[in-house]
Amino acid sequence: EIFGQHLLGAVDNDVLELTHSERTRIFNLGYYTWVEQQGVSLETFQKRRSQKFWKELREAASAWDVLIAEFNAVAGGEPAC
Repeated sequence: EIFGQHLLGAVDNDVLELTHSERTRIFNLGYYTWVEQQGVSLETFQKRRSQKFWKELREAASAWDVLIAEFNAVAGGEPAC
């Protein structure tokens, strides 16, 4: 039900197909947030340009889920979904 309502029923009215220049411009907006405010090094910030960075991050998510579940068990929190 939820899958059909939210994913299969999704429309692309608000999706833009961007040029390389437009994608770079949007990416560079993150500089202030990550480098200036959060103190992330410029080298680390630049790694986000690569799809490899995002694939590796996605692969790490399952390990994070395990750590969160373990923490919640110790802290008495809700079990992970």
